[in-house]
Amino acid sequence: MNGCEARGVKAFLLQWFNALGFETRGTTVVLPKSYCKYTPKTVLEHVYFVKGAFETYGEFFMGDPHGREVIIIFKSGSKKLARSLRLLGFSPLETTDESGASRYLVLYERPDVRRFVKLIKPVVEEAHIAKALGLCPQR
Repeated sequence: MNGCEARGVKAFLLQWFNALGFETRGTTVVLPKSYCKYTPKTVLEHVYFVKGAFETYGEFFMGDPHGREVIIIFKSGSKKLARSLRLLGFSPLETTDESGASRYLVLYERPDVRRFVKLIKPVVEEAHIAKALGLCPQR
């Protein structure tokens, strides 16, 4: 392989990568070597980098549906992602699973979650999450 692999890519992005001529296998995309060392430089590049990372590795999580507390979990402990989040003014918590094998980045403070939704504009697929984030107008 001459490049690097991005695993766990969502279906709609796989179609896009295929259309651009990138090799895909299942939910994995093989990227050219020039993309593997990408480092965002401008604020806008950091925003798009975080948005892409969220679409690939991120999810909203609401442990208690009655508590209405939403957190954002990135299933990646990438130092580059943590740096981009910090440069954009977020305070990510770097953590691991119980075994210490998998690293995660978590945004759990309410102002960070609100600002993330406003700045990054992620896709919110679940209605109860959208409602908890205040994205659904009240009738």
